[in-house]
Amino acid sequence: MLQPLQNNAAKTQTASSTSVPAPVKGWNAKDSLADMPADSAIAVENMFPNLEDVSLRKGFAEFATGVGSGAVETVAEYAGPSTRKLFACGGNALYDVTSGGAASSVATGFTNDRWQHTMFGTAGGNFLYMVNGADNPRYYDGSSWTEPSLTGVTKTDIIGLMAHQRRLFFIFSDSLEVGYLPVVSVAGAVSTFDLGGLCDKGGYLMACGSWTRDGGSGSDDIATFVTSEGQVILYSGNDPSSASAWTLVGVFNIGKPIGRRCLTKVGAELVVTTQDGAIPLSIFLPVDRIQSNVKALSDNIQNAFLSAASLYKTNFGWQSILYVQASYALFNVPISTTKAYQYVVNTQTGAWCKFTGQNAACWSMFNDGLYFGAQSGGKVYQANTGTDDDGADIEWKIKPAFNYFKSKGRKKLFTMCRPHFVTNGALAVAIDLNVDFSDINPTSIPTSPPIGGMVWGVSNWGEANWTGSSTVAPWITVYGIGDCASPTIRGATSGYTISFSAYDMIWQTGNVL
Repeated sequence: MLQPLQNNAAKTQTASSTSVPAPVKGWNAKDSLADMPADSAIAVENMFPNLEDVSLRKGFAEFATGVGSGAVETVAEYAGPSTRKLFACGGNALYDVTSGGAASSVATGFTNDRWQHTMFGTAGGNFLYMVNGADNPRYYDGSSWTEPSLTGVTKTDIIGLMAHQRRLFFIFSDSLEVGYLPVVSVAGAVSTFDLGGLCDKGGYLMACGSWTRDGGSGSDDIATFVTSEGQVILYSGNDPSSASAWTLVGVFNIGKPIGRRCLTKVGAELVVTTQDGAIPLSIFLPVDRIQSNVKALSDNIQNAFLSAASLYKTNFGWQSILYVQASYALFNVPISTTKAYQYVVNTQTGAWCKFTGQNAACWSMFNDGLYFGAQSGGKVYQANTGTDDDGADIEWKIKPAFNYFKSKGRKKLFTMCRPHFVTNGALAVAIDLNVDFSDINPTSIPTSPPIGGMVWGVSNWGEANWTGSSTVAPWITVYGIGDCASPTIRGATSGYTISFSAYDMIWQTGNVL
C-alpha cells in the first residue's frame, strides 16, 4: 500500500557572517585569482599597505611654476653642508626653484632637459654635477654654476655619471667606453677604458652606479655598469689605471634596463629597473636570467610590471627613488606624455600598491621632502603632503582577494558588507560586489560630502556617507550570487585621512549545485 507523501516544511535559511582583515600584504599581480591569499589584494590604488592596516596616501601641492611651459624632465637637489637648493629643468633651461613660487632662470639654450646628476665632494667644496649627453657638463658649488674644463673626451657626449671611490666616472652616448677623473677632482684630464671586449651582446652603456654592499661607502664598494642589452659589468678597486687596484668581478646577463634612471639605492642594495622587473643586484647576480624574475623585488606584482615594461618601456620618465621618510620606494611608470602611475613598495614589509593621479616626469628629494616635475605645465609639485591632490579629491580603491568564506563549492547569496575605517572627516564610500572572478567597472566614484549629520544611502551596489573622528563601520547593502566574492571598496576623499582595517560580509549559503 502506498504511503502518503510527507508534508516537509521549508527549512529556515540562516545567514552567515565573517570578518576579513585588510590586505596588508598589498597588491598581488602574481597569483591566480582563485588561489590568492586573503591578506593580499587584486588592486590597491592610492592606499598604502602598512603593518596593521591600509591607509590613504598623502596628497601633493603645487610648489613651483614657470619651469618652461611643458614637461619638467629633471629635478635635482644640491645638498651642501649648510646650503640646500632645488633646481629644475624644462623648456631647455635650468631654473632655481628652491623658494617655490615663480621659478628663476639660471641658464638657457640647452639641447634637452634630461640631465643625470650626482653630488660629489672635494677639498674645494661640494658639487652638484650634471650631464645630459648633448650639452657641456656643469656643476653647482653652492653659489654659482660652472662648466668644468674636461680634456681627453668630447664633453657633450657625457650622458651618465657616478661618484665612486672618491672619483667621478662618466659614460658616453652610444658607447661602451668609461671615463674617469683623478681622485677628488671635478675637472681635468679624463682617462678612459673600453668595456666592449666584455660585452658579447654589444649595445651601449645605459647607466652606472656605485654598489655599497654593506650600506656605507668603503673599500669594498663595487663599480656597476649596465648596458642597453642587459649586461652588468662589475669592478672592484679604486684605480682603473692599475691592474692591481682594479679587478673585474664578473659580467652578468639580466633583462634590458628601462631608461637612463634605472638604478636606485635601497639601503645596501642597488636595484635595477629592467624589463624583467625591479631586481636587487645581490639577488639576481648569483642566478641566471631565467631565475631572476622569481627573485625580483617586484615579484608580487610581476605580471603588472612586465606588462607595463612591454607597453611603455620607450616612454621617457621611468625612474626609481627611495623615500626613507615614508618607508617606501617608488617606481615611476609613464603611461603616456600626460599620464603616469607609480608602483610603490613598503620597504619594511615588501607590500606593493599603485599610486595614480600624480602625473610625474621625474622625481627628487629636497630637504627630506619628496618632489616631482610635472609632465605638463612647467610645474614642480611637492608630494606626500596634505590630504588632497592640489585641491582635488584623491580617488582610491581596494579590491581584496576573492574569498570563498570557508565553503568552497557552495553558492552564496551575498547581501551586506561592512568596511571598517578610521577617519577624521566625512567619508563617502561605495562597494561594487564582484562574484566568481568578475571585474565590475564602477560607473561613478563617490566624493566627500560636506561635513554634517549622518546620511545613509544606497548606490548601484551600496553607498553610504557619514561623519566622525574615529572608527566608522557602516553596513552597506550589496547583492550577488556566486561561489566567491570580492567587494571593491572605493571613494574619492579630500581634507582628511582614512585607514582601512577590515571588512565584514553577510551571506546565505545555498546548495552545492
